[in-house]
Amino acid sequence: MRNGCERCDELEDLGRQDTDALIEAQLAMEVRNIVPNTIRDARLEICSSCPFLVNGLCQQCGCYTRFRASLKNKNCPIGRWQKY
Repeated sequence: MRNGCERCDELEDLGRQDTDALIEAQLAMEVRNIVPNTIRDARLEICSSCPFLVNGLCQQCGCYTRFRASLKNKNCPIGRWQKY
């Protein structure tokens, strides 16, 4: 158990699955605006050490970092990576 509560862990996992599905659905509508996987991965690596990253959300812009890092026309709100 991660949180000390089996039910909380189950709910957290379900929430993450729902979020992942929503991100994938949104990205599917952005086909022409997607960066190469190597760029996305590099951006996410930068985000992973950011103090504003909380549970996959950027506390500066409110975006899910996996979504924002996948888009050509987005940049890091604190300037750690730029538009593609």
